[in-house]
Amino acid sequence: MPLAISSEDILVVTPADQTAPSTVRRYFALAAVTALYFFLMAGSFNALGVVLPAMVADMKLSWSDAGFGFTLLGLACGLTSPLPAMAIRRFGIVATLVAAGVLLALGFALLASASSKLQYDLGTLLIGCAFTIGGTVPGTYVVANLFEESSRPMGIYFGVGGLGSIAGPLFYLGVNSVFHAWRPFWWLCALATGLCGVAAALVVRGIPFGHAHDDTIRTAGWPARAALSVPAFWVIVASYTGCLAISTTLHGFSVQHFTEHGLSSAHAAEIMSLVALFAAAGSFLAGEVGRIMGARVLTVAATGAMTLAAFDLLFPQSSLTLGVFVLTMGLGVGLSYVASAMLLLEYFGTRQNLELYATMCLISTAAAFGPWFGGAIHDNTGSFRAIFMAFGVLGVVLTVAVTFLRRPRLRDEA
Repeated sequence: MPLAISSEDILVVTPADQTAPSTVRRYFALAAVTALYFFLMAGSFNALGVVLPAMVADMKLSWSDAGFGFTLLGLACGLTSPLPAMAIRRFGIVATLVAAGVLLALGFALLASASSKLQYDLGTLLIGCAFTIGGTVPGTYVVANLFEESSRPMGIYFGVGGLGSIAGPLFYLGVNSVFHAWRPFWWLCALATGLCGVAAALVVRGIPFGHAHDDTIRTAGWPARAALSVPAFWVIVASYTGCLAISTTLHGFSVQHFTEHGLSSAHAAEIMSLVALFAAAGSFLAGEVGRIMGARVLTVAATGAMTLAAFDLLFPQSSLTLGVFVLTMGLGVGLSYVASAMLLLEYFGTRQNLELYATMCLISTAAAFGPWFGGAIHDNTGSFRAIFMAFGVLGVVLTVAVTFLRRPRLRDEA
C-alpha cells in the first residue's frame, strides 16, 4: 500500500527571520563541537581499553567485571540517545553542551578515584551518558544545520574528532611513564572534557539553529514516522549497530588479546593508536568520497572492513595480520560513523534528522552487550576467539544487506 502523508506533514518554511551566520562563524562552531568530540574520544572507548589491564590488576577485577563496565558505557550511549534530541529541542544546544561537559568531568573523576567495581561502573555509566549528550547527536545536528553541503564538514568533524582516539592511548602512556599510575590520566581527562564542553557552549551561543543557512535546506524531507515505516531505515540502523558492536568489543579486548599472544602492552597500545589514526583518515576520506560515490558505497565499505578486522584476529599473530587489523579496523571505524550519518541525510533529508539519528543511536544500544559476552567467554574459555568469529559472521550478513539496499521514495497522496 502507498504511504499516505497528510498535508500537515509537508514542511513549509517561510524565509528565515534570523540572519544566517557567516562562513567564518560556521567554521568556528564546527571547530568547537569537533574539539569537544576530540577530547571525548580521547578518554573513552580506545583509552579505556588501554588502561583496563592496569585497572583490573590494581582493583582486582575479573575480565567479566571489566567487560561489564564497557557494556555499561555502550548501554548508556544507546539508552540516552533520545535525551540530546529532546534537550536541544527544549533547552537549546548551549544548555545541552554545558550538561555534557559537567557529566564528562564527573564520570572521569569517578574513574580517577575508583577503588571498587561500583565506582568503576558508575564512572563508565556517566561517561556513556555524556558521550551521547555531547557527542555525535549534537555534533551532527550542528553540522547538518549550518552547512548545505554537509559531507565535507561531516568528514572534518568525525576525522579530527577521531584523532582523539589516537591521542588518548598515547597520552596515557606518557602520563603513566611520568607518574607510574593510571589515576592521573583520568583526572586530566576530567579537566579537559569539562572545560571543552563549556567552551563549545560559549562558541555556539547566539547562532540561530534550525534553518541557519541558505533557503535551499528548507525542503520537504521525510517525517520521522514515515522514515520508520520503510525497511531502508532499519537496514541502515542494523549496519550502524553491527559496526558499533564490532568496534566496541574489539576496542575493549584487542589489547588483552594481543598481549596474550606475545605483544607487550606498550606495543599493543601503539597498535590501537594506529587503528585510531586510520579511523581518522577514514573519516576524512569518507567526507570527500561520499560526495562522489554516495553514502551507500561508504557503508558497504565500512561493514566489509569491520568484518575483515574481526576475522583477522582469528589467525596466528604476525606482522601481516597486525597490519591487516590496523588497516581494516581503522578504516572500518572511520567510515562507519560518517557513512551512517550521511546515509540518513541522503535518504531521509534534514527535516527530522535529529530525531532519526537519535533513534538509530538508541536502537544501537544492543551493541553494548558485545563486551559483556566477550568478557564472559574469555573467563570461561581463556580466549576471545569465539566472539571474534561471531562478529565476523554478523559483518558478512550486514555487508550483503547494505549492498542490495536501494533508496526509498516518499509518496505524497495529500
